Amino acid sequence: MAEKLSSLTILMVSDLERSKRFYREVLGFDVTDWWAERGGLQGVALKLFQAADPSQVRPNPPAAGGGYAVDVQVYTETWAQLDALFEEFRSKGAVISVEPTIYEGGGPWKEFVVEDPDGYHFAFGGTDGRRAVSPISAKLDSVFLWVRNLDRAAELYGKLLGLEIRQEDRHGKLHILRLHDDTAILLDSNGMDNVPVPEQGPVICKFSTYDIDEAHRHAVELGFEVTYGIVRYPQVSFFNIRDEDGNIVCISQDHK
Repeated sequence: MAEKLSSLTILMVSDLERSKRFYREVLGFDVTDWWAERGGLQGVALKLFQAADPSQVRPNPPAAGGGYAVDVQVYTETWAQLDALFEEFRSKGAVISVEPTIYEGGGPWKEFVVEDPDGYHFAFGGTDGRRAVSPISAKLDSVFLWVRNLDRAAELYGKLLGLEIRQEDRHGKLHILRLHDDTAILLDSNGMDNVPVPEQGPVICKFSTYDIDEAHRHAVELGFEVTYGIVRYPQVSFFNIRDEDGNIVCISQDHK
């Protein structure tokens, strides 16, 4: 099995708080004390560090042969996604150093460039993304869990997965749990008040753990019902748990 790797781009900035505001308010990043990311840590992910001296802030120069400077290249799957990002950034006052341009020799390739307060350049681009077989991307971006008490469900799954429960992720009767990749758990309580809890159902999704026994203890301590105890194989161990709304999830550990 191929290794799964991800990376963070390190940016030295002249004013850390100003940069945090820019990435949060203009580019729509989730910004914490540890990183700034959009689309999870396997999406566009940065670490911002306060430079000891302004001279340490060094955006890349243009490459030999001309063109424009790029510090971070961001890929999009479709031009519709690219155009939506451009309109979002422009509406929030982003400095667009290169307007959207189509390069016929690249697929064709379409790209625009945004400049941050320190002069770092983010190039957003991609091909048109159309597929001959299906207009639907073969990529899972989120999983819905129907719940009856949204506050309790958000708190429970937040503790299960070690996620912060934030007010900005609450949208009426929907709460979004943003995972550490580009996926999300959508807790949906819309119309669920009088719907009976199902007695049985399928496994809806699976989470990984580095310690199957500790994960089992953690889930039981939080009040999840164990519907399938730990099963151990040479390659993998797993167990299934059920929440108070009847949603069943699997927890598994791969053994290398």
